[in-house]
Amino acid sequence: MKILFSATHFGFLRNFQSTIRVLAEQGHTLHLLAERRDAIDGQKMADLLAADHPTITLELLPSSRHRLWYALATGVRASLDYWRYLDARWDQAEKLRARAAEQAPPFALAAARAPILRSRPGLAMMARVFRTIERVLLPPGEIADVFRRINPDVLFLTPLLYFRSHQVDHVRCARQLGIKSVLGVGSWDHLTTKGLIHAVPDRVLVWNELQKREATELHNVPAERVVVTGAQAYDHWFAAKPTSDRAVFCQQVGLDSERPILLYLCSSPFIAPHEVAFVRSWTRAVRASGDPRLSTAGLLVRPHPQNARQWSGIDLADEFPNVAFWPRTGVNPIGGSARAEYFDSIYHAEAVVGVNTSAMIEAGIIGRPVYSVKAEEFADTQEGTLHFQHLKNAGGGLLHLAANLDEHVAQLAGLLTDQGGAHERARQFMQAFIRPHGLDVPATPLVVTEIEHLAAGPALVPHALSAGERLLRVALIPAAVVTTVLTMERVKLRSMILHWTRPARLVFRRLMSRCIYAARFLCRLPRLAFRVLSAGVKRLIVNPVRWLIHRAKRGLHAFLVWRSGQPDQTL
Repeated sequence: MKILFSATHFGFLRNFQSTIRVLAEQGHTLHLLAERRDAIDGQKMADLLAADHPTITLELLPSSRHRLWYALATGVRASLDYWRYLDARWDQAEKLRARAAEQAPPFALAAARAPILRSRPGLAMMARVFRTIERVLLPPGEIADVFRRINPDVLFLTPLLYFRSHQVDHVRCARQLGIKSVLGVGSWDHLTTKGLIHAVPDRVLVWNELQKREATELHNVPAERVVVTGAQAYDHWFAAKPTSDRAVFCQQVGLDSERPILLYLCSSPFIAPHEVAFVRSWTRAVRASGDPRLSTAGLLVRPHPQNARQWSGIDLADEFPNVAFWPRTGVNPIGGSARAEYFDSIYHAEAVVGVNTSAMIEAGIIGRPVYSVKAEEFADTQEGTLHFQHLKNAGGGLLHLAANLDEHVAQLAGLLTDQGGAHERARQFMQAFIRPHGLDVPATPLVVTEIEHLAAGPALVPHALSAGERLLRVALIPAAVVTTVLTMERVKLRSMILHWTRPARLVFRRLMSRCIYAARFLCRLPRLAFRVLSAGVKRLIVNPVRWLIHRAKRGLHAFLVWRSGQPDQTL
């Protein structure tokens, strides 16, 4: 079986490494396709996969930004994504709504403020119109060329839901070519914090029943297309073991191995763009605890790999005793020693603390209780996000959430006294959210089985647009041209205009050269006509007249000689 694995960038392979490796080990051929490069070691990870498995190849998709339909498709989809967040379900998610507004075109923002259109019925009507437009837009030819060249049995996509992602065109192109498609939901928050699924694949693989409900209710995916497999991204954590003992680890990070350890895991730039002040307040509150075990506990702060810059020049060890900030630069734990050190950080801690991060799930898998505290500065990215509710409620809830730092410190002090209840709480969350088929049933084989089952099913009939849809596409060409011109930078616009007009410019150049040659010929025509006329007069008039005069002279001469009776001296 040949599988085309499509990702926005190779960094998204992190959550599907186990799936890719198992498919390759079972003899399937995989071609990894990315829209663009990433800055968090995704290319390195893809290269390692290709080096370990000869049946894995990879490439970057050629850019289609200069194509006619690109700008219009981007604007239409970004508008739909933004209008989605105007629904009442996101009334408390102001930051999510603001992020969607940043991605939306001015028209979408203006429509949301218009007196008539801003109503729920008005926005619903606009959304229906834009969905109709979006369905008829033409996928770039570069995608179709790659799909025809690879000719896969199955297209596997992730994440598909990101703002301004053009993986939608991959699904549409696969449908037109009769290729089956599968969406693998890569993270716990993709269905609630990103864009819409504009083109529904043949299968949508989710982690649990909660995500299945999100897919059907928030994205209108038919329930029969959604399959619950569990979270394959976390399978490796269930089998992971520490690579260093507690004493060696504490010496490495700079903590007292005799004291309990609390691990603070920082969050992404979107969740907590300015986290330093909160971490300082949290550290002071812990140090001020009346519990001697807690007040002297080792505190390890681990930066988020995409949000470490804010810690530049800050050393918590200089401000507080038995506190470490490690690793200094922030490391993405995609494998090897980076993943092992990340695992050891959680394993040797008594508890994990954070604002709102997927690392809390990994801590729960390893068996560590997870704590957080409501903070006013992070209200929009805690209670204001739907996926945060999963941490609170799924399987009874993984998260111990405090209303303030005083309550939070009391919870931590209670943990150091009795940890039994916290571990059971983490187990129940894993059963409900990560491995719904059983804690001993990994998700990766289920994902692989579902892909193979879909590929072995009946062949798809290639989808073709109706006559009305093709007519609508033709009618949208002026809108596509205007949208492209309005959204293009000057330099790019000039290069694109040159690209689009090249055939016409070549025809015009040939026509102009012919006109120039014709003008030059016309300028030379009088002189040429005069020369032709002169030659004709000379040949038809002058030369015969000269000949007649010459013959007349000779005849006259002969007559005069005869008259005189003298011999002709000219003979």
